[in-house]
Amino acid sequence: MIKNLFKIILLSFVLVASSCSHRKVTVNRVSDMHMSCDEIMIESRQLEDMLQEIDGKTGMSGRNVGMALLFWPGIFVNEMSGNEAAKLANDRLAVLTRLYGKNSCGQKNSNNEKQNKVEEDKS
Repeated sequence: MIKNLFKIILLSFVLVASSCSHRKVTVNRVSDMHMSCDEIMIESRQLEDMLQEIDGKTGMSGRNVGMALLFWPGIFVNEMSGNEAAKLANDRLAVLTRLYGKNSCGQKNSNNEKQNKVEEDKS
């Protein structure tokens, strides 16, 4: 009976602790120098979505309220993990922003828009 109770408590702890983790990104990648402007934009949008998701799971979130009821130390783990994941995502966004400028992506998009407008005017 006590062994079963211990197993249940241990399993609960593992489940709660594993739910505290947030997806973390690598700030610098070897493939960064070969990214196209579209790839940079897509990854930037994904990171912005991830930051919103992290924000929704930290602070006074349902996740933290649930942890307070089941395993209150999980709140601290969740907050620390969320802060670390958000910092890495913001650092990655800064790298992508520099790549976007370095690759002159804004100018390419502007030139494409001008070319499309000229083609529309010809029609």
